[in-house]
Amino acid sequence: MTALTRMSLLNRLVVGLIAALVAVFGVVATTSLNQETLPSLSTPGIIVTGVMPGASPDVVEKQVTEPVETALSSVSGIDSVSSDTSTGTMTAIVLWPFGEDEDEMSDSVRSAVDGVKSSLPTGAEVEVVSAAIDDTPVLQVAVAGPGEADQLGERVENTLVPELEGVTGVSRVDVIGRTEQELRITVREQDAEDLDVAATSIPQSLQSAGVVTPAGEGLVDGRTLSIEVGSALGTVEDVEAIPVTTADGDTVALADVADVELVSSERTSIARAGGEDALIVSVVKDKDANVVSVSHGVNEVLERAGPELGDGVSFTTLFDQAPYIEQSIHDLTVEGGLGLLFAVLVILVFLGSFRSTLVAAISIPLSLLVAMIGLWVGGYTLNMLTLGALTIAVGRVVDDSIVVIENIRRRQGTDDLTVPDIVDSVRQVAGAITASTLTTVAVFLPIAFVTGIAGELFSPFAVTVSLALLASLLVALTIVPTVSYWVLRRAPRPLKPAKQQSSDARYEAWQDRQQARAQARYEKAQARIDRRNTARAAKGRALLPDAQREHPLAPTAHGEASTPVDGLQRRLMPAIRTALRHPGRTLALSVVILVVTLGMSGLLRTDLLGSQGQTSLAVTQTLEQGTTLADSEEAARLVEAQLEEDPDVESYVSSIQAATGSGSNSFTVTLRDDSDTVAATSRLRTTMGTLQGAGEIEVQDLASSAVSQDVEIRLTGEDIGDLETASQDVADAAGELDGVESVRSDLAAEQSVIRVDVDRRAAAEQGFTQADVGQAVAAAIDGTPAGTVTLEGTERDIVIAPTHPGAGPEEIAALELPVTPRQTQLAQEAEQDELEAIADERADKAEREAEEAADEQLESAREARDQAEQAVEDAREQREALDDPASLAPQDPAAALEEQREAADEFVEQAEQGYEDAQTAVEELEEAREEQQSDRQEQEELTERQEGLADITGEPVTVGDIATVSQEQVPTTITRQDGTRQVTVSLTPGPDQLNTVSAGVAQLTADTDLPAGVSFVVGGAEEEMMESFSQLGIAMLAAIALVTLVMIATFRSLIEPLILLVSIPFAATGAVLLLLLTDTALGLPSLIGLLMLIGIVVTNAIVLMDLIGKLRAEGMELMDAVLHGTRLRLRPILMTAAATIFALVPMSLGLTGGGMFISQPLAIVVIGGLTSSTVLTLVLVPVLYVLVRGGREKRRARRQARRQAREARAERRARDLAGSEAGEATAAGAAEGEASERPTHRADEQDPARPARRDGEGPADPAPAGA
Repeated sequence: MTALTRMSLLNRLVVGLIAALVAVFGVVATTSLNQETLPSLSTPGIIVTGVMPGASPDVVEKQVTEPVETALSSVSGIDSVSSDTSTGTMTAIVLWPFGEDEDEMSDSVRSAVDGVKSSLPTGAEVEVVSAAIDDTPVLQVAVAGPGEADQLGERVENTLVPELEGVTGVSRVDVIGRTEQELRITVREQDAEDLDVAATSIPQSLQSAGVVTPAGEGLVDGRTLSIEVGSALGTVEDVEAIPVTTADGDTVALADVADVELVSSERTSIARAGGEDALIVSVVKDKDANVVSVSHGVNEVLERAGPELGDGVSFTTLFDQAPYIEQSIHDLTVEGGLGLLFAVLVILVFLGSFRSTLVAAISIPLSLLVAMIGLWVGGYTLNMLTLGALTIAVGRVVDDSIVVIENIRRRQGTDDLTVPDIVDSVRQVAGAITASTLTTVAVFLPIAFVTGIAGELFSPFAVTVSLALLASLLVALTIVPTVSYWVLRRAPRPLKPAKQQSSDARYEAWQDRQQARAQARYEKAQARIDRRNTARAAKGRALLPDAQREHPLAPTAHGEASTPVDGLQRRLMPAIRTALRHPGRTLALSVVILVVTLGMSGLLRTDLLGSQGQTSLAVTQTLEQGTTLADSEEAARLVEAQLEEDPDVESYVSSIQAATGSGSNSFTVTLRDDSDTVAATSRLRTTMGTLQGAGEIEVQDLASSAVSQDVEIRLTGEDIGDLETASQDVADAAGELDGVESVRSDLAAEQSVIRVDVDRRAAAEQGFTQADVGQAVAAAIDGTPAGTVTLEGTERDIVIAPTHPGAGPEEIAALELPVTPRQTQLAQEAEQDELEAIADERADKAEREAEEAADEQLESAREARDQAEQAVEDAREQREALDDPASLAPQDPAAALEEQREAADEFVEQAEQGYEDAQTAVEELEEAREEQQSDRQEQEELTERQEGLADITGEPVTVGDIATVSQEQVPTTITRQDGTRQVTVSLTPGPDQLNTVSAGVAQLTADTDLPAGVSFVVGGAEEEMMESFSQLGIAMLAAIALVTLVMIATFRSLIEPLILLVSIPFAATGAVLLLLLTDTALGLPSLIGLLMLIGIVVTNAIVLMDLIGKLRAEGMELMDAVLHGTRLRLRPILMTAAATIFALVPMSLGLTGGGMFISQPLAIVVIGGLTSSTVLTLVLVPVLYVLVRGGREKRRARRQARRQAREARAERRARDLAGSEAGEATAAGAAEGEASERPTHRADEQDPARPARRDGEGPADPAPAGA
């Protein structure tokens, strides 16, 4: 470190140039940083959506949601999968931990979803949505103007939206409340039937019409031209002229069978600003875009686009993040500037020199600008946390410079500074300030391993502070010595004789008072010892030694302690000396204070982050299922009326929806700048809760979307009835808890649905699937999308109007379904079978007639044969009669006449019979001819039917023929968490009541009996707070371990680190007391402040103990070293502490209000903790040092004394043994005669005349003469 200082002093111009460059690049980096409210807290996850048209929630759950959840459960790294299933749709939110690679996790989710698509039912589709889960608009603007709303919407969509999307950093632009026009085609059923046009042929004709097809390239006059076949549709008339094919192959114009008109689409939502209809334009930024830049760019577009949209069009800004961010950054900058000014004033007061103050002040902006460069290079943003970290660092970055400057000035004395003087001064403190800076930086290292919200929020904070502190160390070792050489080189002017005499007189008077007090303490102590010795002498006990005189606190003759005692030392050192005289009492008092403070810490309120101070609220109004748009609008007016009456509401935006399932209206409320957000939120919750017929209303701070403030009780189970019972019981009990402002449950009420239960077998026989039936019913009730068409430069949706809108169960059952190919096939097969049957019948008839004709011919032949035989017989009889002579005799005329008459009659009969036979033959011939004509006609008809067989289509069936239509009650929405049905009861705590509510919830869950199969878990803000507190607690332990390692490496001993470890808990006393005094909740910012205190506590203590160690190394006694070390470090310790405290005062008071929810608790903790840690450094650390080192020295002295005593005893025994041997040798001759007169003494026996020796004493003195 000294080499770095020496090199800087030898290259002073280079150092100055580098400092100037750092300042320039620092300013550039500061202006280039993206600005936002907080570090990005975008929930790490992705959305999966699925559709299954017409299916009820429970069917979608079984056939779509569960397979998707099963597939997602196999993806490694996923934290949770939550899903909401409603009629025909499902939405699954997949979350993973902060820090995971977003692209890799998204690809894994997509692969899992793609793998399950093939197993889904026909008609069901799922897809992965790339949009962020919790996108918040950067800016919302209400657009109002004269004329029709749909025309204004078109101008906004076609003119304003493209320009806004072109602003750098804009991700998307949403327009809410716009009524779009569509090309609606209403089929005239009678005309379609008369012209034999099937309704299903119209969408096909629309899709194929107006298609322009590229057909390659052609060559014209040597130029290559593109070939396009077809022309696009441009007007309504073009659409009306589209040819539609009839059943017999002819074509008719679409206008012949349908009405084509451009109309406004059916309104499903309403947007209002301040109770008046308007268009709401929401701008969402890219993930890495600068909020402020995007907002400024959007506002520039709005200023420019106003005239382009037409006269009278106005914009009203409803919500804009940029002003709040800019104001917060401005406020924190002002507080940081005030803190810097206060810190400089404190340094000036302590140093009493403008030149020294100037040197110290230079280190502050340079260190902060280096940190800015580091943030720019690292891709961090300028937000309330990083700026708050810089403000916190204002007081700390000057510490190292103060120590260096103070040491330079103290060692300078009355001489001019030289380079060796500065190097020696820096060398003396370089190790200490390096160690102290590294310990402070080390406490932030564990933050890098903290996960969750705490890690995402405070990692930039830790990086910022660490960069600033490391930069301050570098500045203190390089730039400060260089500037000191330029500014402080000349020796300070000596005091005038009068001032010098006055100063000397004050010092002598202080010395006299110090000596008088020391003498008084000595006399008092000696009197106490005399009284005790009198009592001890009376009891024959050893006397106590006399009291020791205190040496007055005065400079030593040489060495580090040779500097004179200044006024600050004279005022404060007596108190420190008193503590050192009574170390036990001082330690005991400290322990009592610590215990009491820890006991009082239970009175602290807890919170996660607190209110961010934004003046925007989100109000959600949940209505019953089936609520129409008109009824939803009426319910919204109740909320709007309350917002109009509230004195804190400046503006609001309403988004009104029809509750086709479980719908909700949403309101974005902007409060006045001077409003108390917490009070306004609480008041609105109360007033909204009293509204009748307004549904369930929830009021939240708009910023709470990033960090939820609700406590959630999540109930899981498979039986929806048990879940409903349990959630109702828990919600009722939760409403009675202290500190709870509102309670809500996400258990959706049941809704009535018309279920069309398709008979799969019957439907399949007719060629239908469930999806076919669903699409047909949807087309009849809701209409059919038929693509898009560009009319006059604007793209319009084509919709075939529904034929049965709003149909009920009976009407749905009577709906005729389109004829399927299967039905046509069946009809053609039936016709073919009938024709074949007729042909077979005709063949049988012809065969029968042929057999009858053959029989008749045979009978006729037989009759002719019989007649011939009879004629032959008659001829024979006549010939025989002629041969008989009698026959030749003349006959009687009468008889002959009679015979002739009989013959004539017979002839007549034969003639009549012949006529009759001829008539019969004629009739038979006529019948045969008629039969032939009939057969020919039937054959012609059969031929025609055979030829028309391909044109036969099936007869349509109704929905009721293949399905059962009924009305049922089903859940509106089914919520699942990680594969299990779940109901969440959410409790919104009052201001700073999170701890109270959490305690109440713990008791509630312990006392509530849940139905079998239902379990619960407490989550939300309580879960996040406990996880964050736990991780930060572990981070504190890790920080203490790292600080210990740094201190061991610095002192190369365990004693000093252990002393500082013992003293660390005492530093929290000031922080806890100040939190209680200011009624500030304990949250994440407070814990980060406590984490900082771990480094702050040991910073000054390291500098103090380093000097004490050096004084001890110079041979100074323990107490003198402690006193002089404390005296010499008193000023820099108080100066650095006061500079930091006064730098944080503006932030702790919240003078400007910017970022108070983070900066104020942090500043309060640091101020309180730094105050107690300063006292700790100056009082408790020396006391602990004296107790530990003094105890070691006493133990060492006792061991030395015992060792000396053992050596003395051994020496005495040796002398006694030598003396006894010599006596025996000289008295050997007289031993026999004297043996009877006196006994002999053994060498190891005690002489009665000698006083008893105690262990550890030297040889006893011989008895005085005459004893």
